[in-house]
Amino acid sequence: MSAPSRKAKRNPRRKAGRAARKPRPRKLAFVLTIEAQEMRVIFTPEYFAGQGHFEFHSPHNPPRRIPVSETGYRSHFAPMDEVRAAASPKDYARELVLAAISQPAKGAKTDARQLPLF
Repeated sequence: MSAPSRKAKRNPRRKAGRAARKPRPRKLAFVLTIEAQEMRVIFTPEYFAGQGHFEFHSPHNPPRRIPVSETGYRSHFAPMDEVRAAASPKDYARELVLAAISQPAKGAKTDARQLPLF
């Protein structure tokens, strides 16, 4: 028996009737510094149809707290029309983080009788 020919081993690039794969969206990575804390951000446009995906990561190993997450990781999906309306994805991410830290934490109870410390 002879060895199989090279042509027999190759797979066709795509089979007849199959659609070509869509190229993966290009990711954009940048660093944001909020409240003197750095965080890495990865933005993937059109992660889903009409939705972009932001990932906020702690730059430390092991991950430490970042302004938007106690665990050092936060995922956020945003409508692409809102991201495009911002000056850049980096500006959108900055506004997103500032909005998140300006709101009180969910489940945080405030007592009307408690006076502020400062």
